Amino acid sequence: MKTHKAFFHTFLFILFLELIGMWILLIPDEIENIGLIKASHFINSFITLILLVLIFKSLKQPDLLKFKKPEPGYYFIAIILGVGFVFFQSILNIIYYQEISFNYDFTLDHLNSLSVIASIIFVPITEELFFRNYLLRRLLEKNKPIKAIIISSLLFAFIHIPFVSLFFEFMDFSFHHAYIALFGGLIAGISFYKSKSIVPSIIFHVFWNLTSYIS
Repeated sequence: MKTHKAFFHTFLFILFLELIGMWILLIPDEIENIGLIKASHFINSFITLILLVLIFKSLKQPDLLKFKKPEPGYYFIAIILGVGFVFFQSILNIIYYQEISFNYDFTLDHLNSLSVIASIIFVPITEELFFRNYLLRRLLEKNKPIKAIIISSLLFAFIHIPFVSLFFEFMDFSFHHAYIALFGGLIAGISFYKSKSIVPSIIFHVFWNLTSYIS
């Protein structure tokens, strides 16, 4: 896959995500606080994963849904990288905000939210299937590994830019989330390339998100 095609497919992925989430606009404002709304991220994430799997199946390319078992050591490395990356984010935050701050408040309270559960389970699987098992795999066919990993990581960071906040005054626009995602994407990309399997990058992503919510 060439770079311009990767950008186009990422745009389609973003459009795909937005279309899935549009069902929420059909719910009347007077009942906006019902449980269905609160569970919207969970519902959207689950639907996105299911539809992506169905799309990949329809393409009849077995490698898109292939969960090849890596060497055992990669499981351990992925967990360590996932947990460790959250603490490395403190260094990245110092660079980004130009101020020193190390604040950790470990708690399991956030894990009671359906939205958080979706971010820990469904989102990592969906994003790794698309950005590593599909996009990066195809980019590696036409590009050198370092270039392919950087391109896929930049596109992964791009979808984390909150463009929707530009249309709402109560939402703050920031590149911070995308900035962090760029480095997370690089780690996931290298894990995928080195292990020749999507499994370590999914494990890394799961523990990255999990640790972010409990720290």
